[in-house]
Amino acid sequence: MGKKPTKPAPQKPSPGTFRPGAGKPGQPRPASAPKPRRKATWPYVLVMLGAWGVIFGGLFFSHFLSSLPDVRNLMISGPSQDVTIVDDRGRLIARRGLTQGAMVKAEDLPDYVPNAFIAIEDRRFRSHMGIDPIGLGRAAVQNMINGRVVQGGSTLTQQLAKNLFLSPSRTFDRKIQEAMLALYLESRYSKNQILTLYLNRVYFGAGTFGIEAASEKFFGKHASELSLTEAAMIAGSVKAPARYNPLSDMDAGLQRARVVLGAMQEAGFIDQSTQAMAAATRPRIVRTNGTPASGFFADWVMAHLSDYVGATTEPIIVETSFDLDTQTMAEQAVSDGLAAEGGKFNASQAALVAMTPDGAVRAMVGGKDYGSSTGFNRATDAVRQPGSAFKPFVYLTALEHGHTIDETVNDGPVDIHGWKPTDFEGHFKGRIPLVEAFADSSNSVAAQLTAEVGPHEVVRTARRLGIVSPLSAVSSLALGTSGVTPVELTGAYAAFANGGNGVQPFGVVRIKTRSGLILYEHRALNAEVMSANDDMQMTRLMLAVTDHGTGKSARLDDRPTAGKTGTTQDFHDAWFVGFTADLVCGVWVGNDNNAPMVKATGGTLPAHLFHAFMTAAEQGLPVRPLTGTALMASADQPAADQAQPMPVSAQEDKSKPDTFKRLLDGLFGGT
Repeated sequence: MGKKPTKPAPQKPSPGTFRPGAGKPGQPRPASAPKPRRKATWPYVLVMLGAWGVIFGGLFFSHFLSSLPDVRNLMISGPSQDVTIVDDRGRLIARRGLTQGAMVKAEDLPDYVPNAFIAIEDRRFRSHMGIDPIGLGRAAVQNMINGRVVQGGSTLTQQLAKNLFLSPSRTFDRKIQEAMLALYLESRYSKNQILTLYLNRVYFGAGTFGIEAASEKFFGKHASELSLTEAAMIAGSVKAPARYNPLSDMDAGLQRARVVLGAMQEAGFIDQSTQAMAAATRPRIVRTNGTPASGFFADWVMAHLSDYVGATTEPIIVETSFDLDTQTMAEQAVSDGLAAEGGKFNASQAALVAMTPDGAVRAMVGGKDYGSSTGFNRATDAVRQPGSAFKPFVYLTALEHGHTIDETVNDGPVDIHGWKPTDFEGHFKGRIPLVEAFADSSNSVAAQLTAEVGPHEVVRTARRLGIVSPLSAVSSLALGTSGVTPVELTGAYAAFANGGNGVQPFGVVRIKTRSGLILYEHRALNAEVMSANDDMQMTRLMLAVTDHGTGKSARLDDRPTAGKTGTTQDFHDAWFVGFTADLVCGVWVGNDNNAPMVKATGGTLPAHLFHAFMTAAEQGLPVRPLTGTALMASADQPAADQAQPMPVSAQEDKSKPDTFKRLLDGLFGGT
């Protein structure tokens, strides 16, 4: 018999081996076993990212929050003070407020006044929360279409935040702060309060901040009395205050006002007939300043007024040394000179200061145009290198150390520790008198004199005469490499014009209240800063400059004129500072961005401006000698009297006593 086949022994599945259909005995096998489901992890990732976003966002915003200013007391206004500034004959120069006056509430104005601002600046002001996403989106689209910034998306609240607290720079940090401040302001103040703050703080041009000041300055009335056209003009000027304010350009202001009126109609604030009637109206402009640019002088006075009047709130009158007629001549000279020669020399700006020899400011032009200067007064604030206009301090120091103006000096190559100054014309003249070195503005001689007496001595001399700007006591100081302002340099030259007394330029003569109480009165310094002999010699030097030297273009035809030119390296700055017996005048010409001019020396455009202004200002005044030349004449007179022979008859009378006198002496006794 054969063997019965045996079944193979069942094998145990290895661990992890899947056995389809496996189950308990007697149970049917399932068709397929379900796969185990893995847990999703993306919700956890999102939560983690959100948590970190909140953390980093909090840190990011806390950085800006920590630097935000306090906005709790914005509605509190300071005491109102009315300041009237008049010239030396009592004529109105300007009317200003020393501190923030009482606010004009938005709800106290006619509805069309605040609506004009809302229509042109922020049409959804009443509905947004401080930031307008729709406005931002619209502005972004328009700017992309045009390829440049043609429309802004800032709300009135954002503009207020910027005007109150922030710089005008367009940085990312500043825009974030502006947005956060806008949200914060909206959370603390009502819409009317925000509008009130905006209307009372915004700049409207011509030196005016706030709608009340603008209304009085432009139209001579309170803001509550503005007409619709006047309100549109004021609202329109916010976009470009220097261009659209009525005092700067009436026609441009009216054209902008019509744009505002159109926006008001589109927003439903006025109907078409009202818009047409207002657009056809031409308001009457009131000019409260004596001249367009007298605001430079008024700003200078206001900047120092609080030092004199203290905390008084009574209306005050400031009597000044200013003369509106002289100011008109100064403005005309600067305007005409820049128009005629500014393009030729690539010179866009100029400053002019005129004062009497005792430092009383008579005229001040701080730039080509007051409206576009945005508060920058080049006559008082621009620190520029004076070039050779600084050399009088070098020569005065040399005279005080024993030099004389008639001695012979060497105008030749010089090497001072590796510094080799050259003259403007590029060649040297050899042995020449000191007076000719000054007249020709020799850099070599000035450098030699400074090296001999020492730069520190030159600095002491300049300080003594009134230069207050920082001066570097280095060899190049001889060529005017340390910056000064036109008003301080002109004031320093006043000492040469008045016989040697130091002055401090001033404009305020007296301050009094409306009731007549005198709060301040100017008193002269009368401090001698150079000897009479040195002043005589310096006058001779400066007369040589205008007679046949670098400044002969400045010489007046009918009277003695003295002064000095100044030109800096690469023609960045050009100066002429000079004087007659009546006035001391300093002129600076250059560019705000320090761009070089085209060969503009002190003897060209600055000397021409000086000549034009001084010719007009001196017209009708008697011709008088310079103080320095008068001192020379008086010094020479005793010697001439002593050298003059005595008449023979007088000698005989002196040797023979008078007969009648002898008789009286015998009777009554003589001495």
